[in-house]
Amino acid sequence: MLYRKYGATGKYVSALGFGVAKLPMTGDGAAARVDDELAIPILRAAYDGGINYYDAAWNYLNNDSQRILGLALRDVRDKVYFATKLPCWLVKEHEDFWKYLMMTLENMDTSYIDFYHFHGIDAETFARLKELKIIESAERALANKYIHHLSFSFHDTPDVMRDLADTGLFETLLCQYSLIDRSNEESMAYAASKGMGVAVMGPTGGGIIARGGLDFVRKMGSDASSAAEMALRFVWGNPSVSTALSGMDSVDQVKENVGYAEKSGGIEKSEIDKLDKGAAELKLMNDIYCSNCNYCRDCPQGIKIGAVFRMYINHKVWGLSGEAKKAYAGLGEGSWNGKNPDICTGCGACVKRCPQKIDIPAELKRVSAVLKAL
Repeated sequence: MLYRKYGATGKYVSALGFGVAKLPMTGDGAAARVDDELAIPILRAAYDGGINYYDAAWNYLNNDSQRILGLALRDVRDKVYFATKLPCWLVKEHEDFWKYLMMTLENMDTSYIDFYHFHGIDAETFARLKELKIIESAERALANKYIHHLSFSFHDTPDVMRDLADTGLFETLLCQYSLIDRSNEESMAYAASKGMGVAVMGPTGGGIIARGGLDFVRKMGSDASSAAEMALRFVWGNPSVSTALSGMDSVDQVKENVGYAEKSGGIEKSEIDKLDKGAAELKLMNDIYCSNCNYCRDCPQGIKIGAVFRMYINHKVWGLSGEAKKAYAGLGEGSWNGKNPDICTGCGACVKRCPQKIDIPAELKRVSAVLKAL
């Protein structure tokens, strides 16, 4: 494993980080919890492979990601970095900062958090946290060593990222970045120039890029062994990036990605230049950017929005029209992919939760028409 300087924190983090958001689950619906028997070996394989940075959150895995991370790595706690997040949307009053921090420490069975993020922050949320004097509480938590570094995860416009970097409050940040979403690239460089560590989520575009085959990889000008490796190499080729997070759900996937990370120091500028050109062409093909974060999953009508968007992308970008046609035809009551989007009422609940600010009801109507016509 290769390690990179994490801004001015004095820490070195593995080039590949573990996003604790896609582990195997057991049970259904709101009662679903992480399957410890399957998940612990995955997290231990990551540790054995040299991964030292683990990113959880209050709400990941049905509010169970913090517990499983603390349980799986309890005996090596001093050898790894735990990153997790304050659920800003639940913070309604000043005391809530301490309530959620103390519950998080208990959940993770630890006395401190290495990197504590304000989760999914935007300009409006930051203003509200300031008004509630949450910043003062965070500074007190730092002074008392409950948290070692204050961070933020980000879903707003690039100029807001720069504004947050300019506050001087934060030492690291977490944001979306991939071959097909480079909107944060300049702001990431700006934050890094101010000494901030930069972690990246969605390096394979929510799995979109990883679906490409070797023909696609060669077309993009890469000699990578898979589309997933190609996507990760592009991200690692950016000097602003300290670690790229991957949500891994099997031991085999961990080993595969660790193998890619072990080669991440040998990325030539010529390869990045080729991928730059290929990415520009790819962007012309993909007219909807769904990162597969699944924040929209609780549709009141039972529509699995991300699944519908993936069908469209499979058709439009990857040319898997037969697969997309079959999947769309199978939508309905009892379908693994949820109900048909025709029943969307346009209530807008999904729009409020979408980090990418997609007009989901309008896009569902549009892509549904395309998929029906296949």
